[in-house]
Amino acid sequence: MTPEEILLAIAGVQMPKADTGGVRTAAVYYRQIADAIDRSGTAMDKVAGEVKTHNDGDGAAAFDRYYHGPSAAAGTSTPAAYPRELSEYARKIAEAHEQFARVNDEIRAALWVLAIQMYANILMTICYGWLTGVLEARLLEMIAQARWFARIRSALVQTLIKRVIYALTDSVVYAGGQQLLQLGIYGTSLAAGVDRKTLTQVAGYDPFSAKSNAIQFADGFVGNMAYDGVADALPGLSTTSRYRQNFGRYFLRQPGFKGAIGGLTTRMLASNAYTYASNITDSYLEGDGDGWTKLPTLHQEAAKLFIHVPRIFVKYPLRWKNWPNVGGQVAGPGTP
Repeated sequence: MTPEEILLAIAGVQMPKADTGGVRTAAVYYRQIADAIDRSGTAMDKVAGEVKTHNDGDGAAAFDRYYHGPSAAAGTSTPAAYPRELSEYARKIAEAHEQFARVNDEIRAALWVLAIQMYANILMTICYGWLTGVLEARLLEMIAQARWFARIRSALVQTLIKRVIYALTDSVVYAGGQQLLQLGIYGTSLAAGVDRKTLTQVAGYDPFSAKSNAIQFADGFVGNMAYDGVADALPGLSTTSRYRQNFGRYFLRQPGFKGAIGGLTTRMLASNAYTYASNITDSYLEGDGDGWTKLPTLHQEAAKLFIHVPRIFVKYPLRWKNWPNVGGQVAGPGTP
């Protein structure tokens, strides 16, 4: 496989197999054939005209009627009209070839936009997984400094409030960022000459529709809420609980190989929760309600590995000076 085919396969995009260059070459040949037929028709008309001008009598007149007049057989063309009709037919074939090549190129361009958007989403998710540590640390620090928060005596309630507020904020930022990124890529593609109608047909939705973007935002928001919930629940909210000591510690992202695998396991499970919750949300917003039966596909699992495995090799995501430790994890669980 070529590098291009590998990249497209990872993105889940299958390009048309048609040889656009060969189709356009065939169109050129058909137009050359049509031009040659036109030249032969002109030569035929000249010879036929000379038969009448250079000869007298009934024979010359009969030939003229045969060549230019009504055809003897019903439904057939006269000899004078036949070359023109044949050349017009050849040009129609050439136009069909050119249209096929043009549509094929438009589809390929639209598919490349989808592939680029897919990779941009992957890169954003990887980078956001690093940046989210900054958001989480600062947000939780602000909550802890709030006067209303100090009035809450229960440590468990404090923890729940922190995690819910973080999840809500994180989900809005992530889902909104995905939509802004998508709009930017699609808008740039239109400016570069990609056909909007083809892009809409290939994508299956209008990228600039307010409804489509609202549904996608809702899918991302609910999915990210599910992600954060699972990512918090697996390690356990309380650092001193028996669950954390016996089981939850295996899901913490900490320095070292075991901690890296634990963080990867948590992110993969949370990411599957993200996809499942997004499928359910999308199915109800679109009206069919069958999202409960739509589990993540093998291709989606491959994309999740493509996103989360690189983060194993990053010890500490971006951090602020003097930032607090978050939930016993290094920079928090991140985002799908």
